[in-house]
Amino acid sequence: MIQLAMVNAYHLRVVLNIAITEIIKPKNYTESVDACPNYVYEALEIKGGTYEWPVWIESFILYSFYIGYSISHIPGGWLADKFGAKHVMGTCILVSSILNLLYPLAISKGGYTAAIVLRTFVGLSQGPLLPTITTFIQCWVPIKERALLVSIAFGGSTLGAVTGNVFSGMIIKRTQSWPMAFYIWGIFGMVWYSFYMFMVYSKPRTHPFITEEELQMLDKQVEYRKSFKVPWVEILKSLPVWALVAGQFVHNYIFFTVMTDLPKYLKEILKVNVENNGIATALPFLALWISQIIFAYFADYIVNKNIISVLKARKLFTAFSAVVPASVLVLVVYIGCNRTLVITLYTMALFLVGPFFSGMKVNLNDVTIHYGGTIAAIVNCIASTTGVWGPLVVGLLTPNSSLEEWHRVFFIMLGVAISLSIFYCVFASAERQKWDYLDDEIDEN
Repeated sequence: MIQLAMVNAYHLRVVLNIAITEIIKPKNYTESVDACPNYVYEALEIKGGTYEWPVWIESFILYSFYIGYSISHIPGGWLADKFGAKHVMGTCILVSSILNLLYPLAISKGGYTAAIVLRTFVGLSQGPLLPTITTFIQCWVPIKERALLVSIAFGGSTLGAVTGNVFSGMIIKRTQSWPMAFYIWGIFGMVWYSFYMFMVYSKPRTHPFITEEELQMLDKQVEYRKSFKVPWVEILKSLPVWALVAGQFVHNYIFFTVMTDLPKYLKEILKVNVENNGIATALPFLALWISQIIFAYFADYIVNKNIISVLKARKLFTAFSAVVPASVLVLVVYIGCNRTLVITLYTMALFLVGPFFSGMKVNLNDVTIHYGGTIAAIVNCIASTTGVWGPLVVGLLTPNSSLEEWHRVFFIMLGVAISLSIFYCVFASAERQKWDYLDDEIDEN
């Protein structure tokens, strides 16, 4: 159910990335630079209305999601720990679904102002999801089963990016209506919620249908969170924590920029129609989903065989997953107008992001065993701001949608990847930090 929550969350998130290619009227290439004049955009008669909004408004609508998203991480994680994860996660998807159902009406009545406001509230409603998953895992999953089940749970984000992009494009083209995609994904989210409320509970002892045998097993194998004070100052002063922020930051910059702006690139530069745009945008995320599994097995193998230390593995996989994909994306502009090669390079780039999940993402659990949820909320809160300024940079640098303008976008991404990877490799640690030890643990040691 957690995986399906993430799938639904990404359906509700990425639908606008595809729909906005039809909401905004196609660019008049007689009045601007046409990067690929050999292609003609297949404009469709789409219901729901089209609007002549400037490029910066389009970018602002897309990145306004992350304004709300970054704000609600820490409060959402605290609510899940304090009152239980069930209603926090359920409310996230329910509210996000309702807002998506209202989105077409809001745009028709309030224009881009309404689009920005509702998009911000969709982000606000989805921010608590990742910390809430951490709380669920802590309460329900024995340590020996966490590697597999955590991968299944978080894998819903990549899977949702695949299905959301593919089917959003198909729905819009087949129904010739961009609002229909919002309605369908909104209904899917509410159907999930109706099952979730009867099937999922915050803790084993609150579940009405759990067997006594399973309850006793979980009581023995799951270490429940103790009541203690979070050492906020020590955590915020810790360089290994800021190394985690750097690693997550550059990952999010690449991931969110591709997820948000790839449909824009395919439409404005390569003039790919809405259905094929959805399919082409999904391919890189399918590749990422596959590579996560492949590199996870490889990382476990080289560490367990003592080929490389845990710390070196974390640093190698994190730096590789940032610098190499960013370098591949720089090549996209040199390919020019070859659709097949451009989509291949995008797919290769996200495939090479896969080692991240065996690097920095696991590294968080090396430095703490008590404050994983809190630190995850801090790291994701700061790193998710890339969803705001990443697309903003794209919007500001590509007013004419020329290849030269996109060249600058990808070189900036490469510069960020190199600099933050250096910071991570210098300050990352695979040792449990001093501030993570409780008073009784210090006495015992």
